Amino acid sequence: MKASYKIKAVIVFYITVCILGRGSYPIYAKNSTTVKAKNNTSYVVVCGVPVGIRLKSHGVIVTGFMGFTAENNEYISPAKEAGIKEGDRIIGINDFVVEDIDDMQKALDSLSDTRTKMTVENSEGISVKEVKLCRDSETNELKLGIWGRDSVSGIGTLTYYDEQHKSYGALGHAISDGAEPYCISGGSIMSVELTGIKKGVAGAPGELRGYFKDNEQVTGDVSLNCDMGIFGHIDDINNITNSCEFCKMAVADSSQVHKGGAYIMTSAVDGSIKKYGIEITQINRENENGTKCFNIKVTDSKLIEASGGIVQGMSGSPIVQDGKLAGAVTHVMVNDPTRGYGIFIENMLEAAG
Repeated sequence: MKASYKIKAVIVFYITVCILGRGSYPIYAKNSTTVKAKNNTSYVVVCGVPVGIRLKSHGVIVTGFMGFTAENNEYISPAKEAGIKEGDRIIGINDFVVEDIDDMQKALDSLSDTRTKMTVENSEGISVKEVKLCRDSETNELKLGIWGRDSVSGIGTLTYYDEQHKSYGALGHAISDGAEPYCISGGSIMSVELTGIKKGVAGAPGELRGYFKDNEQVTGDVSLNCDMGIFGHIDDINNITNSCEFCKMAVADSSQVHKGGAYIMTSAVDGSIKKYGIEITQINRENENGTKCFNIKVTDSKLIEASGGIVQGMSGSPIVQDGKLAGAVTHVMVNDPTRGYGIFIENMLEAAG
């Protein structure tokens, strides 16, 4: 018996500079991502290049419910009636493992009974829901009655690259699904062509606008999405862009970051990586293990003229102070786009391994 259902496959959005903080989330160690010289100083390649990011979810995320009139004239959403909630991830149907929408469709197509058991995962753990599919009175099709997605995509900024391990860190914050980092089964990054910048104003953060290049040719993978950013591997950094020159730089210890002048590095304005002046106005030692480690203010008139300050898509832009990589841009203050927050680069490197 073939079972059909209504589901939205993909929601495309810009990966934003976060406006609100988020709770803690477990961070899993990966391989080392820094190169250390004999004096124990770590060095990485400093980037500042916007990239296209696509993440594949673990399971199908329920984003809403679609009611319909069943054969008994009752208006119903079988999934909602069974206790499934928005934000839940459907990871199994009967004996089938569900990683994405295609898996879900195959599982539903194989059903020989309207009653099915769905394995659901959320912040409270894993549970099994018994769902009774119903037939739509108009189409005579069996329906589950949900809207969902299995992937997200957008634009963010590459922070650093480690040549030895061919690994990278980006964003400086999680790509989140509600209050928690988006649970992924994998992902990819690719080159992006920027078409412009929507300037930020008080109350309305701006954004980088663009599209993925070269028919979405994958240049790297995403293996970890956590509070401190996204991490993965790129075989050749030059596959991201051939128009920018990168530089290797020492990594600052968090204790070395201080109030005073600094600059961010980004190619978002004119396609080449340039330095734009900022002021580190406050060090937040009470949040030194988080993503709002210090306050920043954009002082560079050229950047303010081009973007209004910090915009969505610039999260991950490297922050350099005293000739060392100090951190990355993470958040913007809604009422003043020239002000925001940064994460210590030390936190990103520890999250990566």
